[in-house]
Amino acid sequence: MRQGRQHLLIGFLCTVGCAAWQPTDRIRLPTPEPLPSQYTFVRGQLVFHSNFPMAPHHRLVEELVARRQELTDRLGLPPEGEPVHVYLFDHLEPFQRFITQRYPQFPQRRAYFLKTDTTLAVYAFWGDQVAEDLRHEVTHGYLHAVVPQIPLWLDEGLAEFFEVPRGQRGINREHLEFFRVRFARRDWQPNLERLERLNRPLEMTADQYAECWAWVHLLLEGPPVQRKILPRYLADLRLTDSTRPFRWFLRQELGQPDAQLLEHLQGLLKETR
Repeated sequence: MRQGRQHLLIGFLCTVGCAAWQPTDRIRLPTPEPLPSQYTFVRGQLVFHSNFPMAPHHRLVEELVARRQELTDRLGLPPEGEPVHVYLFDHLEPFQRFITQRYPQFPQRRAYFLKTDTTLAVYAFWGDQVAEDLRHEVTHGYLHAVVPQIPLWLDEGLAEFFEVPRGQRGINREHLEFFRVRFARRDWQPNLERLERLNRPLEMTADQYAECWAWVHLLLEGPPVQRKILPRYLADLRLTDSTRPFRWFLRQELGQPDAQLLEHLQGLLKETR
């Protein structure tokens, strides 16, 4: 619609004495912000593109590469997968210009993961929180490379878990503080059915992110019997594209999953006082 209006405006201007001018003489569109492409290197499944020099063996790169093996080991995922392209801008401003020009409907975020029919891509800028941002978004990339139909709540819960630095057992302090407040007010209960209805990541709320993380933490850091559930579910999803709700699968395994989640969170809160 916008292009059509510009075309009509140009046509009107040229009929009143400016016929010799070309349309580009009348309307100068902003130069599109390019994707970072000056420097490129490959590490494992990740293809890094940046507009500043970056060491292929930078400690953050090493951490992201190692994260792939951790996902393989803990979730039983296959070690192979399609490439994940990581586009890194040197500053916030060119990153924001690129996102605004290409995806004007997006809310402002520090980083994004985008999946198309042909590409898995992460967009971020080199800021103070780049390590957390890349751990989160690259986790999305690794997951979608092998489980393209992963439910949104589980996708986000795993990304929230694995955005935490290694050695911290996936404990997300921000989410724990949310539960500390809500438990004190006695006004929160798990609702996995609500999470399973989510299908628009850009509209998720903070409490939904917190609950997604909580379920994943229970299943990855709970007793050994619970740690076997996610690998089995993801294998079923990957091989059969099962449409069974996870809550059905979970009840078969745990009986009363809501009670176990509440107990797990209360234990974490006591542990982290």
